Amino acid sequence: MVNMERANYIEIDALQLSVLQQEESTIIIDVRERFEVPILDSNIYKKVPMSELNVFLQTDIEAENVVFLCQHGIRSVAAAEALLEKYGNEKKIYSLKGGIVKWREHFSIS
Repeated sequence: MVNMERANYIEIDALQLSVLQQEESTIIIDVRERFEVPILDSNIYKKVPMSELNVFLQTDIEAENVVFLCQHGIRSVAAAEALLEKYGNEKKIYSLKGGIVKWREHFSIS
């Protein structure tokens, strides 16, 4: 009998996000809409609003670690679940629990 691990995403805190930021194969995606503030540093965070997520998911994501974040952590969970449907266990998928509101002091804001 083959042991099939259930594919899942992991909710992380700001400290875990900081560790993942240091890994070369990590992409951090801000799924808030373009008008939402604070504006995050585009050199660190890729902007893919939820309204554009379906188009983005049609592209191939090369990074091994994919971290989603949003204002409160709700949309990032939805984005993580959507990516999980596409990649299953092929990628390590994360959502920032509590979002930018909870961890605001940890972000590079432009």
